[in-house]
Amino acid sequence: MVSLEIAKRLILDSSIIIKHLRNSKEETKLIQELETRARLATTVVNAFEVYYGAYKFGDVRRNLAVVKGFLSTLELLVMDEDSAEIAGQTIVELRSKGQTIDMRDLFIGCIAIRNGFAVLTHNKQHFQKIPKLQVIAPSEF
Repeated sequence: MVSLEIAKRLILDSSIIIKHLRNSKEETKLIQELETRARLATTVVNAFEVYYGAYKFGDVRRNLAVVKGFLSTLELLVMDEDSAEIAGQTIVELRSKGQTIDMRDLFIGCIAIRNGFAVLTHNKQHFQKIPKLQVIAPSEF
């Protein structure tokens, strides 16, 4: 179990946000609990992924209202030059070991490192390759 003392700054990955927006009781309850104990954020990369889904599936107008409403409750972290440098260094290190990573996951992870956040995700294996990144699955709370 992860102590909330350790994870006071959390980036909600798209996998968490999407389940919450689809009215998953588990995600909604977790987010409500975390809102009182942690600083919650997401990244512009996650916002892109969620907006992509909003436009691709179902009632676009309704989806956009729900997405905008929820994202407005989170701090939105951007990719700045320091995040880009961390990402550049990390991808070179991973490739030198013969490892690959999705660029969006790389960017999310490096934005998290740059800003001192852990990543809360259902796709822990996507992020675990990134050195210095704390990755947490909901089941760990």
